[in-house]
Parts: sequence; C-alpha cells; structure tokens
Amino acid sequence: MRTSSLSCLLLATGVVAATLTACDSTRQVASESSSDTLPSTPTVDESDVSFNREVTQGDYRFTVKTFGSQEPRVVSVRSYRGSAQTIDPLRMEVTGAVTNVAAADLNGNGKPELYIMTDNKKANGGLYAYEFAERGYTPISFPGTPGGQAGMGYSGQDMYQISGNKLVRTFPVTATDSTKTAGNRTVEYTLDPSGKLVMGAQR
Repeated sequence: MRTSSLSCLLLATGVVAATLTACDSTRQVASESSSDTLPSTPTVDESDVSFNREVTQGDYRFTVKTFGSQEPRVVSVRSYRGSAQTIDPLRMEVTGAVTNVAAADLNGNGKPELYIMTDNKKANGGLYAYEFAERGYTPISFPGTPGGQAGMGYSGQDMYQISGNKLVRTFPVTATDSTKTAGNRTVEYTLDPSGKLVMGAQR
C-alpha cells in the first residue's frame, strides 16, 4: 500500500513539473528576442535629449532619442505599427554621438530594420542595427573588419548609409607602401534571409 502511495506521489510531482516547464516554454517563445542578446536598460535623465528623430519603413514607425552628451550615451527606441506600439521601449548604451538613423528592409522579408549610426571612430564601430517583428526584435550582427583586399589599410573611422537595398560602408585606408596613395574605400553589404550582413562589391 505504501508503494502505491509513493508511486502516486511521484506521478503527481512529475505532472506539476511538466506543467511548469510548459509554462516556461510558452513565456520564452512569446518573445522573439533572446534574453541573452538583449541590451541592459540603463536609467536616464529624460530632460537631457541630445538627438531626436523619427523614421518609417512600410507600416512601421520608429522614434529614436539619445540622452546625455557624455560617454556612454543612452539611446531609446520606440517601435510602432500604425498607432500601436509593438514592443516595450528599447534602451541601450552606445559609444559615440548618434549622427543618423535609417529604417529599411534590405532583405525584403517584410520585417523592418533600424540602423543607428554614431561617430565612434574605433575599428568596426559606429553601427547598431536591429530587425523588428510584430512582437519583438533581433540584433543584427556586425560584419567586422572587411576581408581580403577590402580590408587592406583599414583602421576604423567608418561611415554608414543606406542606399537602395544595401548598407554602404566608407572608411579611409592608409598606404601600405610608398608607391600607393591613401584614400577612401567603400564596401557594400546585403542582408541575407537569416539577418546576417554579407559583404559584396567594393570600390
């Protein structure tokens, strides 16, 4: 009789644990952003706005504000579809002053991307990018130092802009020997279906 009671107790415990696990899984799936990649939410003085701009892409509208004028600055992003806010306000720390923002759909999947550019001159700096969906957002990985010939003489000071369906990156290059002249190089990137920036043409 004791064995039967113990079996019932173990069975009930397993049911409760499975139920709790199912609830946790539901909560995780509800967010389209991984908690491991979400930026922290710093506090700000909302009266100290140093950048304020609104951009649109399709049915989506983004308002981007920067708070403060010292490092690190805090950027606040609000995402709307029509009049409805799609996510809780996103706040993150950035390096450098925000110089421009752009919204696009480079891979044509119907999910808008937001590109935030700063004047950070360090190598591979100055760009923060996110792809938004109905219920969340996903950070877009930065492509890093240009590979091959495109990266020869690279030392940072990147500038970015959206042109058509491409992200255009321009940076100065240093001469590698006395027979070459320093100048600027431009590299174009497309966004593949997985949300990865892929290097294409250079000039």
